[in-house]
Parts: sequence; C-alpha cells; structure tokens
Amino acid sequence: MPRSLFSSRRRLAGVAVAAAAALLLGACTATTSAEPGASGAAATPTAGDTLRLVLSRQLTNLHPHKGGSPDSQGAVAGSVYEALTRITPDNEVAPSLATEWTQVSDLQWEFTVRTDAVFSDGTPLTTETIAWNFERLLDPEYEGTLGAPLRVYLKSVTAVDEDTLRFDLVDPALDLPGRLWNVYIVDKAFAETHNLDTESLGTGPYQVDELDLENGVTLSLNPHHAGPKPAFEKVRYTVLASEAQRVAAIQAGEADIVLNVEPLSLDQFADSPVYETVLGVGPQPLVLAVNEEKKGTPLADERVRRALNHATDKETIIEGLFQGAVEPLPGSVLYEPYQKENPDLAAYPFDLDKARALLAEAGYADGFELELDVPSGTYVSADLASQAIASQWEEIGVRLRITQTPFPAWIERQYGDAQAGADLVYIMWGGQYRGGYQLFDPFTTDHIQSDVVSPEFDELVRRIQASTDLDAQWELVKQATQLYHDQAHTIFLYPSPFTAVISRAVTWEQRPSRYLYAQEVGRA
Repeated sequence: MPRSLFSSRRRLAGVAVAAAAALLLGACTATTSAEPGASGAAATPTAGDTLRLVLSRQLTNLHPHKGGSPDSQGAVAGSVYEALTRITPDNEVAPSLATEWTQVSDLQWEFTVRTDAVFSDGTPLTTETIAWNFERLLDPEYEGTLGAPLRVYLKSVTAVDEDTLRFDLVDPALDLPGRLWNVYIVDKAFAETHNLDTESLGTGPYQVDELDLENGVTLSLNPHHAGPKPAFEKVRYTVLASEAQRVAAIQAGEADIVLNVEPLSLDQFADSPVYETVLGVGPQPLVLAVNEEKKGTPLADERVRRALNHATDKETIIEGLFQGAVEPLPGSVLYEPYQKENPDLAAYPFDLDKARALLAEAGYADGFELELDVPSGTYVSADLASQAIASQWEEIGVRLRITQTPFPAWIERQYGDAQAGADLVYIMWGGQYRGGYQLFDPFTTDHIQSDVVSPEFDELVRRIQASTDLDAQWELVKQATQLYHDQAHTIFLYPSPFTAVISRAVTWEQRPSRYLYAQEVGRA
C-alpha cells in the first residue's frame, strides 16, 4: 500500500485546465482579504457565519437507531446525537457519553457515564435513559436496524446507579466499546411521542432547525450541550448527489468542505489560493457484492465468482481513475494501514485466460448477462469504474447491465427480497475502528444487505467476535479470510479512495471514513 494515506494534489497538477483555474480565481469560500498595501498578495479566505458542508447522498432518515452512511445521515446524526463511545479521525475508540469502561469478566462490562449531559430541550440524560435505549434495540420487534447486531452478543444493559451502566453479554466481546460508537442515545419520552425518522432530540453539539431529506438539513447550536462549543453557530448540510453539482459548488465558492470529488476533477483545484485538495486511502473496501441467493444465478458457482475476480483489471482502473492512490485489495477486505493483512493472501491476478477456463469448467463458455446496481453519486468514480469493469468482462463473454439507482431507492432494494435484487452491487463495506472485526458483518449470510451464502464463514466470524484470546482470534481471522478468498464470495476491488476539497478558511482533521461531523470543523 502507499506509504502515506494522503498525497498532495499539487504534485499531480500538471494537467490543470487553464480555463477552470481562471474561473476558480474568482471563487472563494465566503469572502477573501489581503494584507493592506500588499500589491499582488495572495487572497486570504475567511469563513462565513454558516458552515457549509456537502453530502453526496440523500438522507433516508435521521433515526438514531438506524445507523447511517457517512456521506448522508450518518454525518448529521453524529453532530446531533452522542453515543457511549466515539471513533476518532484516526479510527481509535475514545470516550463520549461514557468516560471510562472496565471489563469485569468475559461476559460483563461496566461503563462510567457523564452526569452533565443534557438533551437540547433541557432534559438531563440519565443512565436509566441509556439503558432504555438498549432495551428497545434488543427487542426483535423494534424498527431500529442497529438492534440486530447487538442482539447477537448482548443480553441486557442495566443502570446500576446514576453514573454506572452494566452490560451483560451472551458471548464475549473484547472490542465492546468500539461496537457502541454509533448507538446514539435519544430521550425516552421524546422517542415515544415523535417520529424519529424526521424529528430529533439529542445531547450532541447541534440541534436540527430544518430538515429536507432530499436536499439537506440546517443545524444550530444545542444551547444545553455540555461539551466544547463548536466554531460555527449555524451549519448547512447540502445534498449534491452528482459530481457535476459538487464541482460547480466548489467553483462558485458555495461550500467549505466537499467530499467524494472524483480524482480527475481535483486537478483543476490543485493550485487554488482558496481550496486545498486531498487524495488518499479510506478505511473501507470497495467490492462488488454478490447475490448468491437468487434462483438460477451462475453466481452460486464459486468457479464463476473466481472467474470474475480474474477478469477484473483493478490496476488499470486505479491508475486511470484514482491517480494510483490505492492498490488492489490483497484478496481480502483487510488491508494496511487500517487492519492487519493476512500474509498468506494476495490480490486475484488479472488473467483472462484463467477466467475463460473457469467459466468453461462451470458450463458457461458462452457467457451470460448480469445486472450491476450502482448507487448514484455515492462512491468516488463509481460510474466510470463500473463501465470499465463492464468493458473488461465483455472479453470473457459476460455482459454487465448497469443500473444507476438514487440512494434511497438503492437502500430499499438492498433491504428487500434477494430474488428481486441485482446480481451484483457496487458497494463500500467495512468497519470504522481499529482492532475490531465487526467489519466482517456485512459479508456474512444474515446481514440485512448481504445475499451471500457462506455458513462456514458465518461460524468463523461468530468465533472471531466471541474470542477471548487475541492470538487465537488472529488464527481464526486468517482462516476466515482464506475461505472468503478461495470461495470468492465477493469481487475484490480496491480500498475506497478518500477525496476532499477543503476551504483554507476552515480547519478539519480529515476523516478518511468520510464522516463529516460539523463540530470537528474549526476556523483557520
């Protein structure tokens, strides 16, 4: 993998377009100023009263118990709500509502909770409220989708006293604090009388003023927040679902931070006095998720899945679309520097002859047609990458029909019946913190978005996540990743490229995970 997570785009700016550069000189994040009397001095950007952040996906809801994509409601929810723990920009677990935690035994933990946290309507947070949130999530009839993974290992959460919570587990969880980072806490009375999809009440630094799921959300400071005061009184998250919209917003100076900009678009901003650009490696893998459950699908045959891996020229896509910022996945969804790699695995080599031979062996020498579903505007260069893969697969007789679906409809289809789903899905999956193996969950059979059939892998993941010995756990991880590689339960592509255009008027400790929390943005 690259030695550095990030590369300065100034080193790659040789193809900057003169016309775009000329246009950019007239654009700024808010206003610009220069030293008085300094003829020819470079403009100094200054931030406005409202922080302007760009999301690339429509919001499907703001429910604190339904999770959320980093470039959609996940960023907003993390600015409005708090959980017991949080994940730092460098993917470490840190305190949030909980100040510390202790593993009492394999099946019991205690968390010490802050006593100064207050909801934005002035209601104090209590340990009883937190315990109620978990009780609700543990109810199999509850709509909160975050409950399903909790119910695998969590038995109950009890308020011991005003600042102590006890977690009793069904199975051990060495990384329990890291599993709780997005289990956001809401007030019980509010939750029972309001629609949490569109109404919110949290203890986080911001509160929601206006919500338009399709176009964005406006936030203002939570007057009762007990933590540090953010730099901006107001925040506007704007949904710009297409690359053209995002680039236009940058050119017009209408955004302070824009993520998910295609690397080929970054060059025009590389020498800007107003913006800096970032191209690096994100912590989550991009794959083509395989629907093995569909009746009559050729993808049920592992020889076909292996053939498609061999038919994918990942290096050409990486060089052509991502400026060489990432490398092919090493035959696994674990990769450095975010996770320890299995040393026994390597990326599937691009080998059309091998691919053709595997298809012939499986009885598909004449090829077949598949549908690939790509969420519109969601992943960096996803449309172009999908088209490249379709062109490559034509060489072995596999015809790839690409469907581009708006994000909310794409999510609904992912959650729906496998028989009505696409054969393949271009998707980014994985974990958010170091040291935990919850990142395997989306690749297991019973995950809400997964259509894989791999009971052997499921059992290995269960044993990995319940392990109480780190050395034994690593041996299981190697077995699990070897099995997933050999049976090719996914089409391994590459790490998610992390791209950003950031105003020089603001400061932001970059999160390659793409969670753009408003409270983490300061003034330069």
